[in-house]
Amino acid sequence: MGIVIAATAAASAAVPSLPPLTAAQLLADVARAAQQPPGPYTATVQQTANLGLPQLSAAAQPGAAPSLASGTQAIDIWYADRQHLRVAVPVQAGEYDARLDGRTLWLWDSATQTATKVTLPADVSGGLIERGNGAGSASGPSAGPPLTPATPQAAVSQLLRAIGPSTLVAVQSPVYIANRPAYQLSLAPRSSQSLIGRVLIAIDAARSIPLRVEVYGRGSAGLVYSLGFTALSFGTPAASNFAFSPPPGATVQRATVPSSPGALLPGLGIGQAGETGPAPLTPSPAGAGTPTVIGTDWLAVVATPPSPAVTAAVRQLLTEQRVSAHEGMFGSSASAAPGASASGEPAVPVGPYLAPLQALLAAAKPVSGSWGSGRLLQTALVSVLVTDKGQILAGAVSPAVLYADVGRDAG
Repeated sequence: MGIVIAATAAASAAVPSLPPLTAAQLLADVARAAQQPPGPYTATVQQTANLGLPQLSAAAQPGAAPSLASGTQAIDIWYADRQHLRVAVPVQAGEYDARLDGRTLWLWDSATQTATKVTLPADVSGGLIERGNGAGSASGPSAGPPLTPATPQAAVSQLLRAIGPSTLVAVQSPVYIANRPAYQLSLAPRSSQSLIGRVLIAIDAARSIPLRVEVYGRGSAGLVYSLGFTALSFGTPAASNFAFSPPPGATVQRATVPSSPGALLPGLGIGQAGETGPAPLTPSPAGAGTPTVIGTDWLAVVATPPSPAVTAAVRQLLTEQRVSAHEGMFGSSASAAPGASASGEPAVPVGPYLAPLQALLAAAKPVSGSWGSGRLLQTALVSVLVTDKGQILAGAVSPAVLYADVGRDAG
């Protein structure tokens, strides 16, 4: 009897007791919180993915941060204010570390024992972090796109754009995230053409900031992606977290500020604002060689223009994979000699992306229809189509949506 009572009490304690709020109230609270920085904090953020993509580990460069196509990655964050931020990412051979201390940005790679010092102009150093993810917006014409650690707040800022007639919104049972009580909001696409079944957002009960985002695939796919805090404490981190002195023997480099500060932080779990979460859900203006967004909300698809260069590169890669022509992939490309395109032209250079592209193409299957022919890669969350005209389309949608978008966009 005592065991039963103890187990019941433990189960009850796992669900926080919170005042009931409607979905509209939670959304309003999140919107208000996004307008203000969350305050100084120290945190660990964990990302877990099971997207069903082919294993690309062999293609990764030594010491590079692991891809989140599968597996788990954690990053540590120390945030004091707009000019004091540290992000540390463990990798196979060590750790990447970025420390912003006023106008000085240090990038440290422990695997190569290399430190890069960047002195930032005043109009950039104060605007590297986006409002709603720990700071204010960038200022000045040269500030460039803001940067944000990969946090639930950044992901939710994109997800909330999908809320409208295309989305079913509901409140779920509260949970504890990083030992903090949180409400849960469920977003579900109304269309069965979306590969996303639902998205669960855990919202801090005290501060109304997102603590965790979980993405579930449609049907039996289950949990395919999560991003959330595993530790979170509010309060100003020690100043020693932002200052940096290269250790003895380290190689020290100095870098100039690029036009886009986002280029400074590859592999650090930091990207341009909005990179975490779904692609922008409104159509983008078309331009020469510029990807566009076809459709809206949950059925948004990113599409590149048709490109003969892409067609030639794909033919080259398929040839090197010894894919036979009778499989219906880009005509008779398999008969071309290795190192040359199907037309006999010199091989199209694909640089460091050769191995990942080969792995993706090998996992894709040949498809065809009234729209043409190509290769399709479908996972639990993403469909990618490469057409014989060199157009690439990708989205969290069923293949039928991609096929329809080819006919609508290819002209």
